[in-house]
Amino acid sequence: MEKTNIMVEPEECTQCHCCQLICSFAFTGAFNPEKARIVIDLPDRIGFTDECLKGCSLCIKYCPTGAISLRK
Repeated sequence: MEKTNIMVEPEECTQCHCCQLICSFAFTGAFNPEKARIVIDLPDRIGFTDECLKGCSLCIKYCPTGAISLRK
């Protein structure tokens, strides 16, 4: 699923999984990338599940490379 408020740049992603770890912890209480609402399917795609909340922005805040940002 694409998010209209979030811009992704897969080429900037280093697959550190920080976004998935914070997402899974915030919504399930466990650090488990498989339970995250953001999906990393590189080299082509960073996507979101239908459960992803618009406005949460934790993935943006914790992405160390800027691969995920707010769309202006």
